[in-house]
Amino acid sequence: MSKITRIPTANLPYAEWVALRKTLVYKGMVGGSDASTLLGLNPWTSKITRWNQSVGTANMKNIDNEIMFHGRLLEDYVADLWQYWTGDPIEMIDNYQSKTKLRKSIRRNSIFINEKYPFLFANIDRQITKHDEMSGRGVLEIKTISGYNADKWEGGIPPYYIAQIQLYMLVLGYDYGQFAFLKDGRHMDVFTVEANQNIQETILIEGEKFYNSVQEARGIIDIEGVQGNTNDAYRLISHLEPDVENEYKIDLDQFLSFKHKAMLDRVKIDSNEEITELTQHYIQYRDDEKVAKSGKQLAMQQIKQILLHRNAQEVDFGDSGKIVWGKTFNVRYKEVKKLNF
Repeated sequence: MSKITRIPTANLPYAEWVALRKTLVYKGMVGGSDASTLLGLNPWTSKITRWNQSVGTANMKNIDNEIMFHGRLLEDYVADLWQYWTGDPIEMIDNYQSKTKLRKSIRRNSIFINEKYPFLFANIDRQITKHDEMSGRGVLEIKTISGYNADKWEGGIPPYYIAQIQLYMLVLGYDYGQFAFLKDGRHMDVFTVEANQNIQETILIEGEKFYNSVQEARGIIDIEGVQGNTNDAYRLISHLEPDVENEYKIDLDQFLSFKHKAMLDRVKIDSNEEITELTQHYIQYRDDEKVAKSGKQLAMQQIKQILLHRNAQEVDFGDSGKIVWGKTFNVRYKEVKKLNF
């Protein structure tokens, strides 16, 4: 297992953290938000702009605003709700009130560099240390969104965030990550992303190419002694600038999350008496802590077997709700009649 260096940032004021990140950028290193830029997925900046910022021929702006400030303050709040989330807001509230935590995460407040990929760095929001449905550690990213950009999340996670979390998983050697997002301060959802070898290999190829180009350009600038004179420096190194016309073209389809891509193609079946009865058993086992956990698992496995046999991933109960079996098994069912066992 490769060594991972941790640079603590817990006690750094925000301005000093930004300065530290700039130092890494000036070396040509690639962070999570840079991954989408190198892959042509960033709607706010380009690879050429990022390259010129790294070599010193363009200024890096300190981007911070009220929305970002509130987003940072809300991280702990959203991470707290994530511990209780099941896919059903009512269940989340019940879990919260009863303090039934399904998973745990911790802040790492660090920048991580893997010696195997010295040109990449990760600055994650949180590390998942315990999960009810996933094994091992994972990355937890917190996103707060407002109505004006909510459409970017329709049908799945925006590709630029997929690139970000794939880089984080690559650096840390994790197999999965989750996005917990809060819309307009009141609607929450959780998306799961698994490590994708194709995406990560692309990040490695493009990241190393970018890093080597920046290092070569900075070497020329140092030798020629033209630091600070952006015009002279650019004339000397412009031939190294990324060629966006002939660069690798990304297949956007691979950046759709597995969960939400499946939702677009999911096979749905109507409920029947057998599935309804099993679902009622599942709900009662889930809600009654005194009933053995094995009963809930048995009901869930029986429902899954029916879905597998029908080659389906969703059960439709009409107005009563639905069962969705994607990366997780979510039961949303109302008007459940308690059964006597």
